[in-house]
Amino acid sequence: MPPTDGRETPPGTPAAPPAVTAPDAGTSAARPGVPEMGTPAPVEGTPDSTPTPPASGSKASASEAEETAAGETDGEGGKGGEILRWFVGIVANATVLTALLVFFGWQRNDAQSERLGFDESILGMPTRDYVLRSVGPVLVLLLIIAVGGMAWLQWDDRLVRRIRSRGRDDRVVRWTLGILPFAWLILPGLVWILGYVWQVTAYVAFPFSIGAGVLLVLYVAQLRSMLPDAGEPPPGRVALLRSFTAIIVGVSLFWGASNYAKVLGYALADRFAADIKGLTEVVVYSPKRLYLTAPGVTETPLPDANAAYRYRYTGLRLDLHTGGHYVLFSDGWTPRHGVVMLIADNDPVRLEFVRQR
Repeated sequence: MPPTDGRETPPGTPAAPPAVTAPDAGTSAARPGVPEMGTPAPVEGTPDSTPTPPASGSKASASEAEETAAGETDGEGGKGGEILRWFVGIVANATVLTALLVFFGWQRNDAQSERLGFDESILGMPTRDYVLRSVGPVLVLLLIIAVGGMAWLQWDDRLVRRIRSRGRDDRVVRWTLGILPFAWLILPGLVWILGYVWQVTAYVAFPFSIGAGVLLVLYVAQLRSMLPDAGEPPPGRVALLRSFTAIIVGVSLFWGASNYAKVLGYALADRFAADIKGLTEVVVYSPKRLYLTAPGVTETPLPDANAAYRYRYTGLRLDLHTGGHYVLFSDGWTPRHGVVMLIADNDPVRLEFVRQR
């Protein structure tokens, strides 16, 4: 083969040996089993300093993680538990609960005052009194919600087992998925019909039935996502459904609490009018004449000119003490004709509270 530089090689001249090219520093030219130049050969019986992790290790870790997640998911229960945790998170929120207590207390006082013939605002009741006077009735509402939630969880456990084992082939599953989407209409309709028999109960329960029906609609939407042939919902659909459900449930909760507070307020007013003599008797002593002319009130001038108090008033009853003043009614108070009197804490009078004889 002629040389590449263009010069001719005389005949008989041996060819030049091929040039040796040094291996690239970035590539490995070593053959299998042959150590590279400058690298000491491994000693037999000495383990490699950089052991290679087994290929199955990552698969085993992933399998263990999947089993752990599956175990945790199975232990959480069905979709009913998930919805109840979300609902309890709303109801048990400190802001929502405080607002419910204040609203309930104000609504009950407003209904009672309206039935007794005066405006609730003259009482000047602070927020603390609203909350304290509402704890008992609101606890009854929360207890009813808790009992209903426990019953729901029991039903949800059985229903989820049927869905996972049989799917739509189960008759109970088919009936549940077919009826619950109309719960928002069925429950209020049933309560409306029961109102012809139990009017007061239906009046209180009607708003709660609307909220419960909407919760069941959300519940059946979650159940359908568990079916084998269920597809993925559009992005954001579940969040929007829960947001709208939260609004309706919140309105239903306050609406139902308002109806319940009105019923209690009217009942308290009727009881007050029927048993006004059962209230604590109050005797008022004043240094000056107060001209209390309410029905049943007696004014008695005291004879001692040097006495600190010159006038005494009897025939008064204590309703409550709130907003820095005493709310007094007279013995002759009636729903048709009655007077409400307020005596402030800083008024220069003396009050005697007489125990019933």
